[in-house]
Amino acid sequence: MVRSPAASSLPRSADPPPGAVVVSGARSPRVVLLSPEAGAGDGNVAGVSEAQQPLGRRERRQRELAQASLRPGLRPTRPPGAAVTMAGVLGLLWLIVAIDAVLDHRLLRFGIKPRQLDGLPGIVLAPVLHADAGQLAANTLPLLIFGWIMLISGLRYLAVVTAACWLASGLVSWLAAPSSSLILGASGVVFGWLGYVLARAWFGRRLLWIGVAIAVLCVFSGMLLGLLPKSGSHTFWAGQLAGFLTGILFGWWLHGRRPARSKPGTAALP
Repeated sequence: MVRSPAASSLPRSADPPPGAVVVSGARSPRVVLLSPEAGAGDGNVAGVSEAQQPLGRRERRQRELAQASLRPGLRPTRPPGAAVTMAGVLGLLWLIVAIDAVLDHRLLRFGIKPRQLDGLPGIVLAPVLHADAGQLAANTLPLLIFGWIMLISGLRYLAVVTAACWLASGLVSWLAAPSSSLILGASGVVFGWLGYVLARAWFGRRLLWIGVAIAVLCVFSGMLLGLLPKSGSHTFWAGQLAGFLTGILFGWWLHGRRPARSKPGTAALP
């Protein structure tokens, strides 16, 4: 019987410790130490750990289901997570309305006061404040639908478009609204989201975006009347128009620009 080089390379004087198994490989032997629990049993190497045993298809499926988590599905950019997120945002807005009613509408003083220095903070605070439950009820469905669309579009697009429309509509309201008015509500942001969704479909030319824009127009086409001046209306149309145009601008900026094509015979810059 010829001894393999791997077996002969192990010194005879180096005995493995109790409870160890010598595994001879192609290059050199390896000493595998077993846990005390495994050594204390009947000495069966296969009983080192139950998890190391090969699992059948049913056992593997049961273990995958047991280890599955709902967290990936509830991310804000996934449809279920976006719905949960917007439900939480609307719940917060309704809570603010309730607190304002309890405080005898003292929070409304933080709205936009046109051309007054103490009205400048309203540019940031006005979209989360509403005059009463009726105003918020009118904004609830558009906020839910457009907010959901913006969330599944991506957090970066949501943050950029929302911040731009938020500031543009608030600044125009502060500059151009009647001096005796108090501007409240998230309508400027909602119109900005509407403009972005329409512009993204027009400039991006993707079938999914076009389908979303058509569905939005079928449901919310009446909102476009809010972009026109109307006598006796309690809403400031110019602020809503500013948000809408800002949404269109960012829809073009984010999805409509195309890289310039180099002329034949000229090298493109890196």
